[in-house]
Amino acid sequence: MRMIFRPFAVGMRRSLPMAIAIAMGALILLDFFFDEPRINALGRFFVESTVIVAGFALLLGIVNVLVVHIRRIIQREDGWLYSIALVATAVIVLVAGIPGPDSAVVGWIFDHVQFPLQAATFSLLAFFVATAAYRGLRLRSLESVAFVLAAVLVLLGQVPASRYLTDLIPAAKDWILNVPSTAGVRGIIIGVALGTVATGIRVLLGFDRPYSGGGEADQ
Repeated sequence: MRMIFRPFAVGMRRSLPMAIAIAMGALILLDFFFDEPRINALGRFFVESTVIVAGFALLLGIVNVLVVHIRRIIQREDGWLYSIALVATAVIVLVAGIPGPDSAVVGWIFDHVQFPLQAATFSLLAFFVATAAYRGLRLRSLESVAFVLAAVLVLLGQVPASRYLTDLIPAAKDWILNVPSTAGVRGIIIGVALGTVATGIRVLLGFDRPYSGGGEADQ
């Protein structure tokens, strides 16, 4: 009897999540394309339910992070001092946020801890960007020459002193930003949109199943 029901259970374990995902995705799409009160109510209900589930998933993620780092502290694994700092910070912020996100302690933490850390991170990114620009501005081919010329024109056009030299540099800068740069950005956005649509169609048709353990795909 167990050998009879085992293939059925395995098939249901694979097919049921796929059927639920396809049904929910189709319902949300219908909610976007059709203005029907009952479909709109169902779509709104499932979207609000998703927000609630995401909130509980965030709480479970926080608990999992705390458990992992507390275990690392107890077992004195590598980096356990950093784990102490993480756990202490998480507990302090959680306790301070119990009265509400507008409490004075939470505001002080964001103003005197979070914002300075963000500023330091972005200041470090400036050096990485400068290094990447130095590597990218090497003249190795005709494309790199065009890239260097465009970069130099844009940089010079951003400097106010260039307007006193000639009006051609600011005009060239505006043309580069408004024509080829805008065209490239729009092409990237269109490609991302088409890739998103293709991925959504594969998920709705069941070819990709990220919700059924590891995201295995049917070839």
